[in-house]
This record gives sequence, C-alpha cells and structure tokens, in this order.
Amino acid sequence: MATNNESTSPAKPLRFGPEVNAESSPSPSMDVPPPSVEANPLKAATPEPNHAVPAYEFLGYLPDSYGTQKLFLAARDPNIIFAYWDLSPVQYQEAARVAKDGKIFLEVYVPGEGRVQQVHVWDSHKNWYLQVNRPDTAFVAQLGYYTNEGAFVTLARSAEIRTPRDTLSPNTDAKFVTIPFTITFREILQMIAGMGLPGEELVDTLLRLQDSDTPLPFQKRRPHPAPQEKNGDLIDYVGDEEVRRRMVGSFEITEILRKRFETALSSGQWSSSAGVSSLSSPFGASFGRERGFHMHVNAELIIYGGTEPNARLRIDGHDVKLSKDGTFSYHFVLPDGQFHIPIEATSADKVETRSALLSFLRLTDTAGDVRQTGQPKMDEPFGRVR
Repeated sequence: MATNNESTSPAKPLRFGPEVNAESSPSPSMDVPPPSVEANPLKAATPEPNHAVPAYEFLGYLPDSYGTQKLFLAARDPNIIFAYWDLSPVQYQEAARVAKDGKIFLEVYVPGEGRVQQVHVWDSHKNWYLQVNRPDTAFVAQLGYYTNEGAFVTLARSAEIRTPRDTLSPNTDAKFVTIPFTITFREILQMIAGMGLPGEELVDTLLRLQDSDTPLPFQKRRPHPAPQEKNGDLIDYVGDEEVRRRMVGSFEITEILRKRFETALSSGQWSSSAGVSSLSSPFGASFGRERGFHMHVNAELIIYGGTEPNARLRIDGHDVKLSKDGTFSYHFVLPDGQFHIPIEATSADKVETRSALLSFLRLTDTAGDVRQTGQPKMDEPFGRVR
C-alpha cells in the first residue's frame, strides 16, 4: 500500500539523472487521475514547487564534540598563538568533578623554560587566543586539571610549534633564472642536454650556464642583489627594533624610508650641489638610531554563567543560545567606555525571572609610547552607555 507519509518511509538513495525527478512522481501503478488540460499551455507546463526536503538532502547535524580529547596549537603571527581542542561536555564534567575547585586549565609552556601562561577554561570553550609576544620561540600546550594533592593531570597535549620570526630574513642567497615564457621546458631541456651535473636540478643547471656566459638563444637578465653591507646599512638606518615591533614588510620599509627622507629634505639635513637629492644619500649619512622603547596593553571581557537548559536567557535584550547543560559564555573586546550589561533568565513556564546587572568602566591613560596590544576580531560588549 502506497503512502505519502515521508517520516515512515525508508530513506531513498541519492540518484543521478532523470531518476531524481522520477522519484517524486507517482508510480504508474498508483490510482492517480489523469491531469486536467489547462487552457493556458504554458501554465500547465510549469510544475508546482516542491518545498519538501528529500531524505538524502539532510544528513543530520554535526555534533558539538567528537570527544577525541585532542589539543591543537598554531601560530597566528609572531606574537599570538591559537589553541583549539575537542573535549565533550561529559568529558569536561567528569574531569571537573575530580579537579581541585572544579577547574580545568589550558597551560602554555616554552620547552626548557617552563609555563608562560595559564587560562581557566569552561566546557563551553573550544578555543583560545593567547598573547605570548615571543617571536621565533617554541611553544607547547596542555589541557588538564590539578588534584587536591597539587599534581597536574593532563587531558590533552599539543605538538610543539614555533612562532615565526618578526625580523628581516638574513638569507640573501635568492637565485634568479631567466626562463622566457615563449620557450617551453621541453625546448630548454633540449638546449642544455648533456650539460647538467649528476643530481643537479634544471633551474640550477640553467643558473650555472647563465652565470658562466654559456651561449643561449635568449638574453640573461637578472637583478643584482644589494651587497650584504648595504643590507646592514638599511637595518641600521630603519632600526631593527622599528622593524621588529611594527612587523613590517618590504613595502612598509620603503614607506618608512620615503617619509624619513622627505622629512630630512624639508629640514635641510640632506642636500646636494645640484639641488636634487640622491636616493642613496640616506645610506651614506650617519644618524643616531632611535631607541624604540615602547609598551603595549589591552583588555578583553568574558561573560559566562548558566541557568536551566530550557530557560530563556537575554543579555541587554538580546537572546542568548544556551549550551545543552544551560551554560553560556561570551568573549568581547573591552574598549574605553562605560557599559551596563543587564542579564535576565526566565523559566520555561515564564513564571520566574532572575536578573543581574554587570557594570564596567574602562578609562585608559598612557604616558609615552604605549600602543594597543593586538586582538582577534571580536564584537564589543552590549550595553554601552553613550
């Protein structure tokens, strides 16, 4: 007996071709009246939209956690590392039940040096950014808890990672080889056949032949890298500390030089007999190096708590989705300003209400060269007082 109740029918496999549409059409054996003839043939040829989702289109929801208890660590940049882990709420609660004060910690270590950061994490947390400010440094992280006896029990441990450098690369051995786009690699191989050394790659063979002025059917055109002493002059002039703390690249270095050069010209520090200054004059002059001493500081705000899983929670009038166990957590940046953040929980039957008002005030006053520490992109808290 045929039925239109899709929820009781077995799921049908994914098909390709005309059969996909045929699955939603009635079988010839079914008692279906013939379609009526419409006066407008175009209207009759237009099928009615089918809003029902086929069984093969919905594969189910992804779980909040797979419970693998794995911890991963990655360097976002020379100063910030990112940790993320897979710990199910059940695994978290079991560990918190035997932990001292019920706390689970994310700890970051520098091998051979010791712990550099410790963060208390909740079961709703799955990742964390950590400001380490240690370029070209190895780090390893672990997730776990302390027992009442003071021993640390490791739930997960990451592999060792290293933050990237934030200085100019000392490698000046870049190789440039002319390979015209009008000549194929097959033709180049035929040109240099028998000239390669054992184990030598094509680009190395071609570079060696061009440097030795071996006759080739195309002209050698290679830029000449600046001598090492000129690179040293560049770093001395720009300032290694300036490059380090600003994390600049080649384009930014050019802009720094241009601005300093224009400032020096306008102040009369540099001049030439012809009235036109040479671009090489900054590197031949002797100037005092800037100290570059600085500090950076910033603040973030984490709001967390919990209520009944079926309750309605609102923060400053915004509905907040609760975890399966009723907990919640929100991570914000905290800029200068005053914030009044009302939090309200209402029972599922709308009979009882619990509320709290969190007030925050940040006023930043600096002296000297103080900047804002870099932060991941986040919203600011609700409830700013204008």
